[in-house]
Amino acid sequence: MVIAPILMAAAAAVSNYDAGLCEAAQRLLANADQDSFEIEVLAGEGNGFHVIQMDAQPGTVTIATTMGFVEADGQAIPAWVGCKMVNRDRVNDVLEMQLSGESNSCRTLNEHTYALTLQSLNADERRRYEAEGRKLFFSKDYVAASGAEWLPSPVDDFIRSAAIGLTITAPSVQVPWDSETREFYQGTHHCKLITLTAMQRWVRQGAFTDTSELFPRTVPACTEPASLTSMVGSCRFWFAPAKSMFCQDYSGSGWVEESARDECSKRHASPEALAAAESRYEGVGGVYDSQSCTARTDSPNPVGTCVFHCKADDETLWHTLEPDAGGPAGAAMMSRACDLYLER
Repeated sequence: MVIAPILMAAAAAVSNYDAGLCEAAQRLLANADQDSFEIEVLAGEGNGFHVIQMDAQPGTVTIATTMGFVEADGQAIPAWVGCKMVNRDRVNDVLEMQLSGESNSCRTLNEHTYALTLQSLNADERRRYEAEGRKLFFSKDYVAASGAEWLPSPVDDFIRSAAIGLTITAPSVQVPWDSETREFYQGTHHCKLITLTAMQRWVRQGAFTDTSELFPRTVPACTEPASLTSMVGSCRFWFAPAKSMFCQDYSGSGWVEESARDECSKRHASPEALAAAESRYEGVGGVYDSQSCTARTDSPNPVGTCVFHCKADDETLWHTLEPDAGGPAGAAMMSRACDLYLER
């Protein structure tokens, strides 16, 4: 497989391997070698990652990456990475290529990382692990209904424990590419992947215990948002993947009016505005108002609220404005995408 030399070289330094995991994953998914195209890697955290978009232009594929850390063994360790990538159909169309061969998945890369983990053990460690250690198993990717569902999904929720070991399922988004409409969210293949650091920790420590966790849980349960309103304004916008209008309150303590206005300025005010922007992710702006969603006069009262980044400085509230907004995609976002969903 063309990805193997990249992975083997990266494994020389665990931290470098983890940092380059999304780039390796993009080449794996496209079944591309190192010289097929350049990769631009954009990194972000929290809402900063959520708004970064992958893209494909002649000669270059742009991907987005974030890394999740957990406290373990008295230090912060990288446990998983989130990768926003494009699929092979979009690469072939936009970059005018003819990449072919086997179809790979998020599971494929997790399996590669596990293979390298086992190779990193010395002879004694390998014998002990094979004889006494609880093993890691990898199941078929979970395919989220939309990116809005995938983004907040905790990796922990997709790791199951049994006496013989842990089964890891990679949360993914897989949206087919449409060469006619060419919308920004089409031709996507996103993955949340386990790091080499986390797997090495398992085969040397966790495998010999009865723990049900690959690493300490990363996201506590959300029972209520930090606030149910916004003091720095709101944004009414069209969200293409859910095919509906939303009003967003900036409820987290880290938002100020300037950052709220800036975030809103990248939205689309309507389906027509999205079309005018050639269906790209960033628009010329949603409709910002200095008042909260419930106080503004150009928006109906919310019928439901999705809490994103619960309790974090960049917490936001996405309010649905009509019953059954967005059809199946909108319903999936409401039922599975949020840290917490509040019915009004």
